[in-house]
Amino acid sequence: MFRHVIRSDAVGIDAPVERAWEVLTDFERYGEWNPFTPRVDASLKVGAPVVLHVKLGPFRLRQTVRIQTIEPPTLLAWSMTMGAAGLLSAHREQRLEPLDESRCRYVTTDAFHGLLTPPVALVWGGAIRRGFNAMAVALARRSQQGPR
Repeated sequence: MFRHVIRSDAVGIDAPVERAWEVLTDFERYGEWNPFTPRVDASLKVGAPVVLHVKLGPFRLRQTVRIQTIEPPTLLAWSMTMGAAGLLSAHREQRLEPLDESRCRYVTTDAFHGLLTPPVALVWGGAIRRGFNAMAVALARRSQQGPR
């Protein structure tokens, strides 16, 4: 079985972890700040579908995943499976780590598994990582602006 993990850079956020969590889970406002996933149609419930509208360079894609884990204010994870078992699956974790009362750090990983993993990683891996990093920086910027 093929496996490939794409990880963002860890980005420091000069805001409390609760504020970053608020921004990360406010799906309705993603269009105001998120350059990688400018639209998310979802509710914040384990098992609920999440429709991601993703920008990968010049390409746009719509992907449906399911929320697997919600551990406020530190972990939001979702997963997807494409095709028959073993073809392609992915599990994304978005983690916020408190550093002190007024600072935290964000990192996201996406672990791909299955027969299509090598071509997906080869063709899309760099764009996904760039998108993750752009989102991390934008999350920090938005969180540091304070509550809306």
